[in-house]
Order: sequence, then C-alpha cells, then structure tokens
Amino acid sequence: MKLSLHIGTPKSGTTTIQRFLKRNRVLLQENGVHVPRSAGESNQQRLAAMFLSDDTVDDFFRRLNLQNRAKRSAAKRRWQADLSAEIEAQPCSHVVMSSEHLQSRLHEPEAIRALSDYLQARFSDIRIILYIRDPLDTVVSLYSTAVKSGSRLAELPLSPPALWTNIVNHKATIQRWQANLTPARLDLRLFQKEDFVQGDLLADFISAAELPELDYKRPKRANESLDRLGLELLRRLNKDIPVILPDGTTNPQRGNIKTVFEAHFNGGAPFLPSAEAVAAYDTAFAASNDWVRQTFFPDRAHLFTPKTRNIAAREELAPGDLDEMAAFAAALWRRDHKQASGKKNRT
Repeated sequence: MKLSLHIGTPKSGTTTIQRFLKRNRVLLQENGVHVPRSAGESNQQRLAAMFLSDDTVDDFFRRLNLQNRAKRSAAKRRWQADLSAEIEAQPCSHVVMSSEHLQSRLHEPEAIRALSDYLQARFSDIRIILYIRDPLDTVVSLYSTAVKSGSRLAELPLSPPALWTNIVNHKATIQRWQANLTPARLDLRLFQKEDFVQGDLLADFISAAELPELDYKRPKRANESLDRLGLELLRRLNKDIPVILPDGTTNPQRGNIKTVFEAHFNGGAPFLPSAEAVAAYDTAFAASNDWVRQTFFPDRAHLFTPKTRNIAAREELAPGDLDEMAAFAAALWRRDHKQASGKKNRT
C-alpha cells in the first residue's frame, strides 16, 4: 500500500490543501485513494500528537482536556489503533494524509522514528511531501497569525522565536526527516507560484501526491493574512479584549473577533517588516537556504525568487488615531456581545 504524507511546512497553503482533501474525500475514495478520518477530519493533527513524548502537553492536548499523563497515553494508543483499523478496513491501495503539525511539532528524532516504525508496518511505499517558503514571507504570515491569536507584538522580533526558527530553518527540517523517516522518499516543493504545476498550488499538490486527474471541487483560499490596518487595530484590541483573562480562563467576549477581522481586513496595504527585520531574517537563514539550493536545486541561482522589498513604502499610521479607533471598536464589540448574550439568556 502506498502513502502520500504531506507534512507542511506551516504557512505554505496547508489549510487549502486539507480543505481540498476533505471536500473530495468521497470522490477520491471512489477512485482508489483513501483520506483517513480517524486522525482528523481535515487537519490530521492526531497523527503528530500520537508520537509526541508522553511528557509533552501542548495546546492540542489541553483542548481535549488530556493534561493527565495516563489519560494522554491511553488516548494516543487508542488513536493509533483506530487509524490502523481504518487503514486495514478500506480497499484502496493509496492513502493520503496531511498535517503541518508533523513538521512543526515533531522536533525530536525519537518522535519521527516512532512515526516511521508505525508507518513502515502499514505501508510499503511512503512519499513525504514538504513545501518550503521564503523564511521572511513565512514569518510575516506567522506574525499575522500570532496577532489573530491574541498577540500585542508591534513588529517582527529581530531574533525569531524557537517555533518560527523551526519552521523556516529548512536545512534542519530536511535533515531531521531524512535521517529518521526511512526509507521514505522526500518530495521537496517550493511554495511560490512560478514553481507550481500550472502555476496553481492544488494542481501542484495533485501532482506531488500522485492523485488521479478528476473533476475536483476546489475550496477557496484559506487562512489569509490580515492587512496592515487590520493588524494594527487587532493587536490594540488584544489589550482591551485579551484571549486569556487574569484568572487564566478564556475570555468569552472574544467571540468570533478573528473571523470578523479576516473578513474585513484582507485587501488593504500589506504589513511590511522593518529594514532591520528584513536584514536579520535574510542573514539568519541564508546558509540554510543555500544548502537547500545546492542539494536539491543546483541549477537555480537562488532558492527563492528574489523580491524587491519596498520598505520605504511603510506608511506610518498615527498611533494615537489607531488607539482611539481600537478603543471605539472595543466598546462597540463589548456592547454588541453583551446584547447578544442577553438575548440568548432570554430564549
């Protein structure tokens, strides 16, 4: 049986790919390709969680109330058994799975080797699909996600956090997976339109995963970054309406604020990093990028297409005006949320 395993990286179209697989699950099944459900309906995050150290408690386990070590270990064994049973029960000769959490969460060689042992016992042919993106473009998108998740950070940090470094140090990712998930084949793809098959991400993924040519349903682009005005407003609102309250509980007033911002602040001027941030990130990951270029794309002059980063176009927004706009928006949000809550309580 063949497995096509898409492992990320984050911020390289993973949500779009996962929605594509979910929307076309039945069509693929009818044509000999199985997309498992037991590891996750869309993002198959359980596959990564199954092989984390038993001492690791991340946000995924917290959401499932699995802080207790014994309960967490039991859940992981159950998930492994469920996935095995699902794979064994279906008649298809090809399985496709996708989760960027494989790249972003499985840091330790032991975790990847455990995953490798599990997969090799069930598949005779394993292909690993990995999309990599220009590091600076990636961290700008990660910054947007951080603000949508509650961060008040005003600029990209000049020293990237460990999570960001793990995602954009492509040399380290490739070496880690090649050394510990064998004899899988690595299909390395560049996340930039000019390198996609037909200039299209999903056409590229269909080719990489060796999916049949079918009349697929295509999802809309997903998980778009906020424009600059949206980021500036939301990070200020994050102070007035934080995700976590002082007592450690989740703030119910947040509601669907992220969804509202995604709908209304996606077409304006983009966030542009500072000149210092551009220089810092380009320098920090230059050696990694060049190793990837020499190893996998020796005919290219540059791993990623050089961009003209017009940092001079960073239009300064008046902080005082933005503060007033954010305070006004926070007051409206609280009022509307209180009214909505009151109506629910009366019904």
